[in-house]
Amino acid sequence: MKYVEVYEEIKNKIIRKEYSSWSSLEGEEILCHKYGVSRPTLRKAISKLKNEGYVHSRQGSGIFVNPPEFYEQSKLTTLSEKQDEGYKIENRVFFCKEIEGDEKLCNAFNVDKKEKFIYFKRLRIISGEPRILEYTYMPCYLFKDFNEEVLKKSVFKYMEEHYNVSHDIKTIKAIKSNEEVSKILEIDLDSAILEIEHKVYLTKSILAQYTREISTDNSITIASVR
Repeated sequence: MKYVEVYEEIKNKIIRKEYSSWSSLEGEEILCHKYGVSRPTLRKAISKLKNEGYVHSRQGSGIFVNPPEFYEQSKLTTLSEKQDEGYKIENRVFFCKEIEGDEKLCNAFNVDKKEKFIYFKRLRIISGEPRILEYTYMPCYLFKDFNEEVLKKSVFKYMEEHYNVSHDIKTIKAIKSNEEVSKILEIDLDSAILEIEHKVYLTKSILAQYTREISTDNSITIASVR
């Protein structure tokens, strides 16, 4: 059996709810025996399931099934669409400051060590309810005219209007809310939420922005609407 067949088998079981949301898959040994495949083949199938939002891993605990809204992308709407539907979008800026990049950050942006970055933390409020918490890094050398006024509106639209934006790569996974996030988003501790990592690129594959977004609204995707 090829890894794609294993992927399809498990995916269909998730869709048919033979695995309930947040339940764990069987261990590697059991699944390998069940499907008659090697560990590398199984891991390749699991990796594909992760990439498409069907499952997520917890270190030391195994592989867990995501709720349907995490993988049914057709149900996702953008913040722009929310606004068009009459939802009021507000932004609350906790801070916006200039920091010196550490080795990991500089390597990610492919810049010299100790390069300066714009770093901000922002809350998106939808019709009076706190829904999305953002942590964003942008290299100062690219955004010399950037200021806090930009954060009151869409940062992505600002980038599109002033720079040659090529594409936005996003990764979505399921997480549980920690104490800080729970307090800001006004949800219970360990609530099921989405973590969306964005990498916005300019032409010539220049990474211009990295954002980690935490959302309580499983109907929203944030690509190209910041």
